[in-house]
Amino acid sequence: MSHQIGDLIAGRYRVQSILGQGGTGITFAVKNVYNYQHYALKALSLKGIQEWKQLELFEREAKVLSQLNHPAIPNYIDYFQIDIEADRWFNIVQELAPGKSLADWVKDGWNPSQEKVRCLAFQILDILKYLHELTPPIIHRDIKPQNIIRSDKGQIYLVDFGAVQNVYQSTMMGSTVVGTYGYMAPEHSQGKVVPATDLYSLGATLLFLLTHCSPTDLPQKRLKIDFRSTVQLEPQFADWLDLMLEPAIEDRLDSAQAAIDVLPVLRRVSPLSIAPPKAIAPPRQPMGSRVKLKRTRTHLVLEIPPAGLKFETVGLGCFALFWNGLILLWTLGAVAVGGSFIIPLLSIPFGLMGIVMAGAALYGMAGCERLEISPQTFELVWQVATFRLRYRRSGRTADIDGIKLTTTHTRNNRPVKGCTLLEGANAHIFGIMLSPREKVWLVAEIGDFLTSRQQ
Repeated sequence: MSHQIGDLIAGRYRVQSILGQGGTGITFAVKNVYNYQHYALKALSLKGIQEWKQLELFEREAKVLSQLNHPAIPNYIDYFQIDIEADRWFNIVQELAPGKSLADWVKDGWNPSQEKVRCLAFQILDILKYLHELTPPIIHRDIKPQNIIRSDKGQIYLVDFGAVQNVYQSTMMGSTVVGTYGYMAPEHSQGKVVPATDLYSLGATLLFLLTHCSPTDLPQKRLKIDFRSTVQLEPQFADWLDLMLEPAIEDRLDSAQAAIDVLPVLRRVSPLSIAPPKAIAPPRQPMGSRVKLKRTRTHLVLEIPPAGLKFETVGLGCFALFWNGLILLWTLGAVAVGGSFIIPLLSIPFGLMGIVMAGAALYGMAGCERLEISPQTFELVWQVATFRLRYRRSGRTADIDGIKLTTTHTRNNRPVKGCTLLEGANAHIFGIMLSPREKVWLVAEIGDFLTSRQQ
């Protein structure tokens, strides 16, 4: 039996609604009862799967999502399994992309112009460029209107990575084909995928927006979609779509960058308003982030609020309590039986370790940070306001050499990075408890601010 509205999953995710259902699971909108953030939770029932390939794809999706870092791909939050009577549920938690799918936009009467479709194409190509240039490249394999979310402001998000595949393994994974008929390139149905495979699916998706028809309902000519007889497009844009929809791989555009390079600027639109930017702008603040950042030409103020009751901090706190209690009982027991003071002395390093763990858990849950940079000086403050604990570092703004992400420690054999403000031989680290995307955003924003001051 599937999760129901109002159910509490893993003791922290309250089911709000059903977002969708597909071949590899059902997706819910959920709310974290501890930090009140809204997420998308995709669940797969072991009892409900038809073949083990579904579980393999689901686990691969979680692994791939945990490695991705792009502002248009909702951030990976968690992966866990739950055992209930007679069943086991596998769950992936992601940020919830604001908006609705392109399919729903069209269903509600949205009729985008060629200019808007071109802008949308550029945004999706930027995402595909990121995925395809990873090592090894990642092929989404299921680009379609249902898997592209558009916000009210026109921001695009790519979701549902249940069909992703390492391109180097594409001819070695058996005969299972994952995708959507009509949006699949010809080679995809034969079990072969390359970066150009996603480009074909994108071209078919754009045709759906322009015609409001499924690609399967459009006429074909020599095994190729004949869209020119259905919709009137500007010649250069129609030629570009032709290149995206070539049935033969060797005739199709072979990379997202190549598609971007030849994407035409439509005549009715000012080139300045639609052309790709020449310089890389700082990434946008991740959705759901509670970080406050204010900057002017000369001043920057950053406030990072407490992380709250996160799973890792609560777990560390509980372990610290157990550890310290065990050390205390061991020490008191040794003294009570009249033993020497050697054992109590030996317990000191273990006690200090427990205090450090407890302090880390307390700071992780209740600690906040504040960075202020003015033309003359900077100040970085770490504090736990509840206990009036405060640590402050300051210096001259002119001595700041820059900012970058550095690895502070490892957790579960994975590096944990922090934002590091460089001041000569000093390194001031902050933001360790933030999400990877928030850290990338802050380093880009602060770096951009420092660079602009020097110009």
